Amino acid sequence: MQEVTADLKHRMRGVWRNAELVDPNTHNNKLATYHSWFAIPFSRNERMPINVPRYLYLDLSKHVMRNISRFRLRAHTLKVEAAAWHGDGSCVCDQCPGEDEHVQNEVHALLICQDHRVCELRKHFSFLFTPFFEDFSAAQPFLLQQVNNQLVHDFLPQQNNRFFLFF
Repeated sequence: MQEVTADLKHRMRGVWRNAELVDPNTHNNKLATYHSWFAIPFSRNERMPINVPRYLYLDLSKHVMRNISRFRLRAHTLKVEAAAWHGDGSCVCDQCPGEDEHVQNEVHALLICQDHRVCELRKHFSFLFTPFFEDFSAAQPFLLQQVNNQLVHDFLPQQNNRFFLFF
């Protein structure tokens, strides 16, 4: 039985190792997106149990818990997910004013979208953004460019990240 368990763990980690090679900014791949932005890294020790996300331990309503899970697992209504289901659908954000065309994915929704409702949420939770993003301010509560995957991965699991609960 131990051999089967070890083989299964090795295969599962292999799936995640392959996901490391795909950039979620250039490929519409759920596994790569989750791995790059939301996943808790594996311990180097193969015998260690896998960690579960912090939000699963918080005292949250079922509704909030479901919404966080849906967002993390790309089971939401952002354009990038809708386009994956409808082959001819557009991934372009329909909430941003102006002529710039941005893919409406999780990072865009959290950091880049210029929709006034999302900007108001970011202003309210500005203390979460300023340590990570130098060009974020109350006057400009959005980023003008894409950010690297590691910065997004570091931003999301902050101990006091309540913004994520409202999104």
